[in-house]
Amino acid sequence: MGKSPKAKPKVTVKTKKETTKRLTPKSDVLRQLYLLSGNQCAMPDCDHVIIDGNGVVLGHVCHIRAAMPDGARFDGSMTNEQRREVENLVLMCGGHHTQIDSKSYEDTYTLSVVTKIKTDHEGKFKGVGSSLRKAFKDNYADVTDSLVPTKPKTFARLELALPDCSLEPTDKPARRKQVSALIEKLEIIPPDHLAFILAIIRRAIKLKLKVDDTIHVHVDDAAAALSISPQNLKKQGDALERYDIGGIDLFGTDSGTDEYHVWIRQPSYYLTWQNISAFCQKESVKLEDFVLKLKFAALDC
Repeated sequence: MGKSPKAKPKVTVKTKKETTKRLTPKSDVLRQLYLLSGNQCAMPDCDHVIIDGNGVVLGHVCHIRAAMPDGARFDGSMTNEQRREVENLVLMCGGHHTQIDSKSYEDTYTLSVVTKIKTDHEGKFKGVGSSLRKAFKDNYADVTDSLVPTKPKTFARLELALPDCSLEPTDKPARRKQVSALIEKLEIIPPDHLAFILAIIRRAIKLKLKVDDTIHVHVDDAAAALSISPQNLKKQGDALERYDIGGIDLFGTDSGTDEYHVWIRQPSYYLTWQNISAFCQKESVKLEDFVLKLKFAALDC
């Protein structure tokens, strides 16, 4: 009789324990919480609203199982991601948030009690989810969602109107890629900032400034011509930088000094805002159709 095989030794795999840290709830989780809150604190008989009539958020995002070890109802077996999921969160007013998070009330607000508070409260509003969702969407709609950008493919109409913009076949893919990349930056910019971009482009064209890889206007000229305060000008400049479309920076002047200018990216190395403006004049197209509506397919036939 042969020897029975030896049992394989049990291998224990050690994994690195996750460091506990507080993670901010994701936007889709917050949206779901607000929809299910009915705009009311989840604590029974509390009449405090989550968002007031002026749109100010008064409610607090509360953890059922605490985000950190020193909090109430902390569960060490949960991951950081699990602690910020919708099942572990509930919306309450500031006073009740402080109360249920206090160690002094942990015996009163146990895990089962707080879980039931969430379940009972949100259960009242799940049946009206569609109307609540519509109200939330109407009140907090992203204004940039209304934009329907169109990207050019052939640039045939541009090249017919402005023969100087005609390119060799080998250069056309680069132009199309660069213009598409600019449109993708513009389509997430709010209307107020797009209007400022349009104003700077028009001002630079009106001044017949030198065509370069950017379009730029001296800050003093921009402030005076557009009747904009230094504070608002800085705000717009910060937005341009934030959206990676421009900014306020030093540029050389004819006098040999470096001075601050508002600058905007050109659509492409092969296509400038000056080109687009000339195209608009020749083809009876509005420049704002490009900057505000992002209808760049007008450059095609």
